[in-house]
Amino acid sequence: MKRNKTVLATAVALGVVFTATAAEACSRLIWETENHGVFVSRTMDWMVETHPTIDVRAKGQSYLGADSGTDSKQWTSKYASIMATFYGKAGVDGFNEAGLAANALYFNEESPGDYTAERPQLENSRIVPYILDNYATVEEAVAGLKKIQIQQFSHNGEALKGHYAIQDASGDSAILEFIDGQWEVYHGKQYDVLTNSPEYHQHLKSWEEQQPKSQSVISGSFTLPGNVASEQRFIWNKYMLEQLEEPTSYLNGLAKINSSTYHVPLDAANREIDGVMTSYATQYSLAYNLDQKIMHVRYQFGDVYTQYAVDFNKLNNGKNYTLKADSQDNVGEVSHLFIDKEGVMAQYRI
Repeated sequence: MKRNKTVLATAVALGVVFTATAAEACSRLIWETENHGVFVSRTMDWMVETHPTIDVRAKGQSYLGADSGTDSKQWTSKYASIMATFYGKAGVDGFNEAGLAANALYFNEESPGDYTAERPQLENSRIVPYILDNYATVEEAVAGLKKIQIQQFSHNGEALKGHYAIQDASGDSAILEFIDGQWEVYHGKQYDVLTNSPEYHQHLKSWEEQQPKSQSVISGSFTLPGNVASEQRFIWNKYMLEQLEEPTSYLNGLAKINSSTYHVPLDAANREIDGVMTSYATQYSLAYNLDQKIMHVRYQFGDVYTQYAVDFNKLNNGKNYTLKADSQDNVGEVSHLFIDKEGVMAQYRI
């Protein structure tokens, strides 16, 4: 079937068509090594440009967690951080100066449930910055989030939904899903891969059934799911991640984990929406080490194809900075290109 992406993109921009339930994309991997700490990699896969920025935020700033509800969560940031943003409204991935990282990936099953006045409200667009601002370890973050009720933010009238990964410099990891108003938490180093739907326990069951049963069967002829659907990407990512050998350097580790993360090809068919075959290609990928604290970005969408790095250590000086993440001018180490300006979270300041 012929694909007409121009028609789809125009419809999205006008708010005529936006089927959020079809946005099944993104992968996140975490890899703990013996001598080079913890590496994290994620892809951002979407059907149209999301106009991301890379924002650096100083600690000591206060924010409002939701625009409705009688008890919107409020906080003052304890840690400086760096994060990638989404549609000028949300933070989707990043890490803080304590070595804690958080990732938000699309998840259609997220459901706030009935409003509960006893729990503070936090819109899911702000959950990544909230985590980065307040916690130094996965254990702290899991305990804090259990007290919070999630609201969903909307784009073009459609609720965008997510589930969340947290990891710290010790290698600890957690996956959190908010379903029917309750948190489902998977906490442990073994939870090293996240994609999208279905619910996480079903991914774990699929891996248990399809994983290699012995080392001897791992080879280029081992039958492995490889298409773009979330269930297949989960298996593919787990299989590739478990083969990684100890890196020889930080750069070698970054190359290894990024190469092991499923990148959805541009123009790869995903599913049909209103008679149009759509693609949810990888717009960009991030890779970083939680000791080193340098964010590596590979942007590859539209007419932009570039790779660059942001040394958070050079920008963690008590100021706020932002950078347009999808510029072809971003090449090499780009901390000097950042503008001294508040980013996406400025609109939620109190």
